Amino acid sequence: MMRGVHRRVGPWCSIAWLAMVLAGCQHSAPDAVDSSFIHIPGEEGADAAPVVAWSTDSIDLGILAAGELAQASYAFTNTGAAPLVIAQVLPSCGCTVARDWSSEPIAPGATGTITLEFDAGNRSGPVTESATVVSNAIPSSTVLTFSARVMGPGTPTTP
Repeated sequence: MMRGVHRRVGPWCSIAWLAMVLAGCQHSAPDAVDSSFIHIPGEEGADAAPVVAWSTDSIDLGILAAGELAQASYAFTNTGAAPLVIAQVLPSCGCTVARDWSSEPIAPGATGTITLEFDAGNRSGPVTESATVVSNAIPSSTVLTFSARVMGPGTPTTP
């Protein structure tokens, strides 16, 4: 007898549950979106934001031997009015590692450096790599690049 009750009640419970879920999902949508919902980073208080001034954003490492490690150091100054926080330095490939960047806020007027270490590995020929610096500055990201000519077995000696 219990089996017969479960067979008759089961579908009704499922239908009732589905009706409650669907009824709970209905809500009235606003007629229009108010512009106060939209936040564009840097729009408010741009004069009081940190600004990064790079001494250079591109470095030529020259000629490297295959397997050699080389470093490119990028100096910068916080020329803005607020402390600069570097959130991330994201190299474009596994052959490059970001080093020596401060995780502490950098005061207005203060300087800092970011070092990118490049492992030439078994490569040969011209190489261009990059790293994206993400911060609370305006603009919020900057791409640092470096290039080199890696000399390995079979690499022509003239560019």
